[in-house]
Amino acid sequence: MAAVARPKIESTKPSELVAWAHAGKLRIPPFQRSYRWERSDVTQLFDSIMRGYPIGNLLVWQRAAPAGKISIGHLEIAADSQTDAYWVVDGQQRVTSLVGALTADETTVDPRFRIYCDLRTGEFVSQSRHRAPAPYWMPVGLALDTAGANAWIRDRPELTPMQIALADQMVAAIRDYTIPVYVVVGGDEQALRDIFDRMNTYGKALKSAEVFNALHSISTGQQPSDLRTLAERVNAFGFGEFSEQVLLQSMLAIRHPKVDRDFRKEFASDDERGEAMRATEVALGHVVDYLRDVADIPHLRLLPYALYIPVLTRFAALFGAPEGRPAELLRRWIWRGAVLGVAPQGNTVGVRLGARAVDRDPLGSAERLLKLLPPAPAGRWRPDLDQVKLNTAQGKLNMLGLFSLRPCWLNGEHAGRALSPHDVFDSADFLQPIFSGLSSAGPHGVANRIIHPKVFTGGVRRALVAGKVAGSLLASHAIDPDGVILLIEGNEDGFFERRTTLLRGVIGEHVQNRALFGFRDGPELASLFDEDADESA
Repeated sequence: MAAVARPKIESTKPSELVAWAHAGKLRIPPFQRSYRWERSDVTQLFDSIMRGYPIGNLLVWQRAAPAGKISIGHLEIAADSQTDAYWVVDGQQRVTSLVGALTADETTVDPRFRIYCDLRTGEFVSQSRHRAPAPYWMPVGLALDTAGANAWIRDRPELTPMQIALADQMVAAIRDYTIPVYVVVGGDEQALRDIFDRMNTYGKALKSAEVFNALHSISTGQQPSDLRTLAERVNAFGFGEFSEQVLLQSMLAIRHPKVDRDFRKEFASDDERGEAMRATEVALGHVVDYLRDVADIPHLRLLPYALYIPVLTRFAALFGAPEGRPAELLRRWIWRGAVLGVAPQGNTVGVRLGARAVDRDPLGSAERLLKLLPPAPAGRWRPDLDQVKLNTAQGKLNMLGLFSLRPCWLNGEHAGRALSPHDVFDSADFLQPIFSGLSSAGPHGVANRIIHPKVFTGGVRRALVAGKVAGSLLASHAIDPDGVILLIEGNEDGFFERRTTLLRGVIGEHVQNRALFGFRDGPELASLFDEDADESA
């Protein structure tokens, strides 16, 4: 067996982790689903640090690392080659959370890294970029910036002595917190795998095979293409995986509406191409903020049409983040387009027409996009509950309606906690049957499905009857108390009839509240009165 040194037991502090990251010494393997924690996981991590609770050990593999661009959360570093880099084998989620949150600034998109300490309550909270933090929410990153922390407190004379004391306590708790680190030096992968298996017990564990495959893939030193680099940075926003085709269309749409042009001679220099990439990344950050926080699209997989991305990217590049009346009209465009069809002539033509409509001013652009949609049918729209797959806009609308109820975990240690978009939509298998053995399509498509990770077999009913699921938790999945009784009795027809009625109401109302069919579009009425007043003056 190849020699492997006994692990060295060392310790580090959050500030040192950040310094290692900036120096390129800390390396996070690039897993396909590299960062799995949710906002609540990160806030709980900082709460544990504040209380002095242990957060677990780190396991790092000390070995060489090539030069190149590396990513840790939202942080991008142009790293030099290292002879003794620290490859994080166990503790990736904690390291990414700490480094990401402690280096976040006002441009950071992913809300999992936008962490604040509420000085009124002592609780840690997350806030998206689209919403301004409360004046008494102190960014955790100030814990590593003494001058910045003091200036932040001076700028808020309304803070009470108790709140200032709490701010000092937070700074000291993060600055002085000690994290045990096991450092393994050597090349015996089996021995390291064994150590990993014994230590990989904290948080949402990753499989050891994922770790080692990733370590080997990055150690080759191969650099990704420009679009791959852009994809890595945009995917770090925590909204889902963007395809390179959509990113290419987005970059081209910013420069000209004809996105199907020959782009081989698009850029005169590497600098011009790099600037286009950076502009696309910034604009996509605004798009993600808008879709997640204003348009009520919690995950990229639920976006009804991919062409929304390049069109909105052009909008954000020209006018900045959608706000006010244009933001409202864009939301109507997204949701109405999901119902009516936004690209009857095909995706490429749809992107071209949409991008061409975005020009000159934000309000006029949003109005022109709405006018591109087919006319709305007479009468109230009714969802097609047969559609359960995400390859149709109707299937996505059904899932958006289900997810609007904030479905919760039905069993396990997280029972009763609301499911996050990443809990379900990062996985291909996010729909579970209620009655097992029935087709996922047909008259009982959505009515026989709930949004939930696959953690039990045999269907929800079997788990309910066996006492593995509390009936009280099913309300968040559009199963009311009467439906629970029908479930326990095994009355399929009665259950499906009742749940179908509930789902049509839930999904139909959710869509209408965002599409606002029948409402007046155009400028706000108040602005029209202002124009009349100006003309009469």
